[in-house]
Amino acid sequence: MKLQTVENICKQAASLALLVGICLLYSKGIVPVCTILLLLFSGAVISLFFRTFSLIVKIILILIISNLFA
Repeated sequence: MKLQTVENICKQAASLALLVGICLLYSKGIVPVCTILLLLFSGAVISLFFRTFSLIVKIILILIISNLFA
């Protein structure tokens, strides 16, 4: 179980590092099309986005509910 958690964290960290690299290259005017397609096909960036988005939505809902009962 711990090994799977470490593996998932490493995958997300690697995807984030690649995404930051792509953004830096894009800001310099270089568009690495193959790398972008590779990341999109792997689904790592998309899954990271949806996990982050769902976490933000959960936090907002908790804050709204806590404000209703406070």
